[in-house]
Amino acid sequence: MFKKLMGNHWLFYCFKIIIMHISSLSIRNFRNFYKSKFIFKKGINTILGENGSGKTNLFFALRVLIDDKLPRYIRFNESDFNRGLGKWAGHWIILSVTFDELDASEEAQVLAVQSSGDMEGSKKTGSYSVYFRPKYQFRKELYDYSQTAGKSVAGLQLFFDKLTIDDYETSYLCRGSGDFSDDTTYKKYVGDFDAVEFPNPDDKEELIFGTFLPREISVHNEVSCTFIKALRDVESDLRSYSTNPLINLLRGKEKTIEVSKQTDIIDSVNKLNDQISSLKEVKDVKDGIDKSIKEAVGTTYGPNIDVKSELPNDMEKLLQSLKLWVGDPDEEGYMGKIWELSLGGANMIYLSLKLLEYEKIRTDRIANFLLIEEPEAHIHTHIQKTLFDNVQTNKTQVIISTHSTHISSVSRISSVNILSRGNMQTLVYQPSNNLDDDYITRAERYLDAIRSNLLFAKGVVLVEGDAEQILIPQMFKKVFGISLDEIGISLVNIGSTGFKNVARLFHKDRIQKNCAILTDLDASIVNLPANEVDDSAYEKHCRASQISGAERKKELDKFCDKNDFLIPFYSKYTFEVDFLLNGNSHEYVQSLPEIFKQQAAIDSSKKKLEEKSVSIAGVEVLRLADKKGKGWLALVVADNLVYNTYIPEYILKAVAFASSHLNNASKAKTAKYRLRKISRSKNDSYYDVATKISFKDKEDQQVIDDYIANFPNDQFTKFLSFI
Repeated sequence: MFKKLMGNHWLFYCFKIIIMHISSLSIRNFRNFYKSKFIFKKGINTILGENGSGKTNLFFALRVLIDDKLPRYIRFNESDFNRGLGKWAGHWIILSVTFDELDASEEAQVLAVQSSGDMEGSKKTGSYSVYFRPKYQFRKELYDYSQTAGKSVAGLQLFFDKLTIDDYETSYLCRGSGDFSDDTTYKKYVGDFDAVEFPNPDDKEELIFGTFLPREISVHNEVSCTFIKALRDVESDLRSYSTNPLINLLRGKEKTIEVSKQTDIIDSVNKLNDQISSLKEVKDVKDGIDKSIKEAVGTTYGPNIDVKSELPNDMEKLLQSLKLWVGDPDEEGYMGKIWELSLGGANMIYLSLKLLEYEKIRTDRIANFLLIEEPEAHIHTHIQKTLFDNVQTNKTQVIISTHSTHISSVSRISSVNILSRGNMQTLVYQPSNNLDDDYITRAERYLDAIRSNLLFAKGVVLVEGDAEQILIPQMFKKVFGISLDEIGISLVNIGSTGFKNVARLFHKDRIQKNCAILTDLDASIVNLPANEVDDSAYEKHCRASQISGAERKKELDKFCDKNDFLIPFYSKYTFEVDFLLNGNSHEYVQSLPEIFKQQAAIDSSKKKLEEKSVSIAGVEVLRLADKKGKGWLALVVADNLVYNTYIPEYILKAVAFASSHLNNASKAKTAKYRLRKISRSKNDSYYDVATKISFKDKEDQQVIDDYIANFPNDQFTKFLSFI
């Protein structure tokens, strides 16, 4: 079709237009997605999301628009509407994809019109949309009713009550400019259900909705789209003539083989066919069949029978009979059939072949798209990182969905969309939005497989040292009976790189999740002379740290100002000192036998740690940290944490801020855990109260309310108040 339209310009055009790629996908009212917009780049794009966040639904929405393996006209069901709508009747499902880098030449614009080019402007951008909406007659009735003086929401509902899914139609339109993920656009061109205002369907609004494609054109047939689902059995695809990428890679190669070589091969095949056909065993079978037929129907009507070998003697067919043989790199010298590989190995080969096919084979398709769902289902961690870090795509746009930190760690932040589960809808974030290239580069360098887990978290706490990284999660688990992982909090050790490179990802323009920054003010633990010239060497060190801490606070406060998703929290001194001064000398004292061998050293250190003065206890705990290292000391102290270890208030507030999403089930679980612990400890001040309370058969909210009422000064009650 396109060759006919383009005439002699076809080869030039095919080379130019292949760079077309998807730049955005807008989804309105479809399954998890209430009003979502995805931004894509050329090359490899990554969709990050927890289980159940809608990654599969996203791929289905995209495939509805570009995958010819799905039915040309999709019929949606009531269950396909987003549940957050409440009542689906009257609403539209809208899926819209935008293409970029359509060629600007006259020839390209002919094609651009056919495959969703812009009607105006640069003509390098096109769009293609599917609308699942009430049929014209119903939309006309809605408009007429919205023009009446006595209109009301109750009266409008009477129209919707009679609407069924059979009263809906599916329309595919191109060249529309409307972004229906925007509420203002949706209300204006679909309808404002609260205000009972609906547009006149006779106003075509083609600049917004788009126009119908020419009857002979289908976008599905003009792009190549391969969807590799998470548990796909690619072995069958590699066996199939129609889906095996090896066949496409070999197609046409017979034309480049020397004529003399082709003649020799075909002669050899013909001789081999004759040899096989003349085998005594083959002739015996032929004679048996011939005799059986003659005896059954007689010699007059019985056909003459022969059995001949038909190995293909056509060069094209011979090449297509080639099969992949594979060998394990650990078993040098052995090669076997593709189905002898693990499912992961087969997937890896299929993926590589498909990329090679798209990159090397020229077709009459205007763009190539490879959609890969959770490759980590079959490919182990080292291959995940290597494959998606090294793969080069010039003619293929790849979109990968994953919850693997190994893939996310090699993903470019500028090519990432993050899915986050909300209340009956999935929220979509682009972490690089409105960031300059320098900041993006720094963040990408920093996000290794460990730190990239913050992209999947519901809330984030950034810390600056090994001690915090080790002790805070253990503290939280021991004191509250629930882990940070369980409530979706990622605690990430920033180290010495500074918070800004990562923290700036959390913003209303980017990732809309709460991120707490934990750092030290480094106030001096000893009294400093009024005049700094009188400082001892130790006092000079303390004064310098205190000045640095004050400057760090000033800078961080300014950095986080007016950002509702980012708040810094400060320890007065350092983490070790503040942890000790909050009544946690027991945990350090219990750790002393791991540090000292002599009892005298243990006793001396114990006495200092139990002092109330920060200039004594603080100096001692920092001496222990310097002696063995802060990380090592934290590991030892972690073994001695108990349920009534006191979490410093600045840490409680930080985790509470990151836990704004915390549900009642998690809160009730912690309340029950705390009640059990307190009721078994006679030394606890709340022991008598705890022994008289039961949470059995109570709803979560009642458990939480009762706990707060009975334990007003407990750590968990404080934590809840901070949330």
